[in-house]
Amino acid sequence: MRLRGSLQPLRRFIPGGRFGRSVTVLAGGAAFGQGITVLVSPVLTRLYTPDDFGVFGVYASILGIVTVVASLRYEYAIPLPEEDGVAANIVALCFVVLLGMTGLISVAIGFTGRQLVSWANAPELGPYLWLFPLGILGAGTYQILNYWAVRKRDFPRISRTRISRGVGRAVVQVGAGALTGGALGLLLGQLTGETAGSASLGLSAWKRDRAALSAVGLAPMRQAARRFRRFPLLLSWAGLLDALGLQLPQLLLAAFYGAEVAGWFALGQRAIAAPLNIVVDSVAQVFFGEAAQMSRDQPRAVKRLFFRLAKRLAVLGGLPVAVICALAPWLFGAVFGPGWVPAGRYVQVMGLMFAVRFAVIPLAHTLNVLERQDLYLAWDGLRLVLVVAALLAARFANLPDVLAVGAYAAAMLVSYLALFGFAMRALRYHHMRHTEAPR
Repeated sequence: MRLRGSLQPLRRFIPGGRFGRSVTVLAGGAAFGQGITVLVSPVLTRLYTPDDFGVFGVYASILGIVTVVASLRYEYAIPLPEEDGVAANIVALCFVVLLGMTGLISVAIGFTGRQLVSWANAPELGPYLWLFPLGILGAGTYQILNYWAVRKRDFPRISRTRISRGVGRAVVQVGAGALTGGALGLLLGQLTGETAGSASLGLSAWKRDRAALSAVGLAPMRQAARRFRRFPLLLSWAGLLDALGLQLPQLLLAAFYGAEVAGWFALGQRAIAAPLNIVVDSVAQVFFGEAAQMSRDQPRAVKRLFFRLAKRLAVLGGLPVAVICALAPWLFGAVFGPGWVPAGRYVQVMGLMFAVRFAVIPLAHTLNVLERQDLYLAWDGLRLVLVVAALLAARFANLPDVLAVGAYAAAMLVSYLALFGFAMRALRYHHMRHTEAPR
């Protein structure tokens, strides 16, 4: 296949065998889906204004924050149990929590939504607050079913859903932009992209794993909730802090500098972070699946996989990211139009941060595999403090927007280096414990 051939260069940078094939399959689907998103961006920048992108960025950021706690991170426990019956009860538990959280968040948005969008300088988002409950329910459903597919190593199906998500998002955003204009088209496209693929994953799970799913019961669900209670108690808070660290900059830039600046920042993230995430997300999911099994069967092999993968990701991410970011102002003006050159300047100052993120983030699941959610929580808190402090300092110092983005990038860079250190510490302790264990 042409797609598979185009991904051949990746094989030199990821471990071979089943791991490499799985990453290639996931990266293929993500490349197709995210490629569509990138390819339609020059069309979208001519259908929508920077202010529209700013409103869209505020919506996507708020949705990204609340979605991470939609099922209290129990979905991360789905790949871990040895028995499928236990995992099936975790899936059921996730859906119960998702429905409850969707209801609670809907009530909260009903009471505080207009005040929130007013604070974020996005009053145009007010009429579309009804989209939030739908987005939470759709995105939460996809997350749950995705981790069941990760457990079953059904990476081809996950890959196909990534394609359908990209296609659905692009079709709706382009079509709505051509017909009506305004930010609503971007919001509806985001909703479509978040929910697409859920039906495919759900039908596959029901057809192939009906026996395991039939083991679902109230008592086993309670047992699963107790057994994996560290995920909601620690990882859900870590996930919330993680989302705040990633999404709050978009909201703060909108509040401090206006929707136009937020729109430039949103396009920069869309154009650069999205392609990088093709490999980052694919490697992270496969690493999670493989390392989870290794931690049970070959605990000492996890450390070897970690360092081998870290070196190869550093090589793959460094040079391409540096070149693209150095040329970003010119590229953005040529591709997206002269009104989007500031977005290219933002990307230029974030170049080193993007390169380090590429090498570190796929390895963060090490802390989940080793059940060191305490370190994950500490890191998420550290990153949030660094990012908020950097942007607040830029605001109080009356720095121009591009320097505020630079301060944000520096804070994120420091946080990624700290995450790598936390993962190494957890691995060292894990390796020493198994080395000293009696045979």
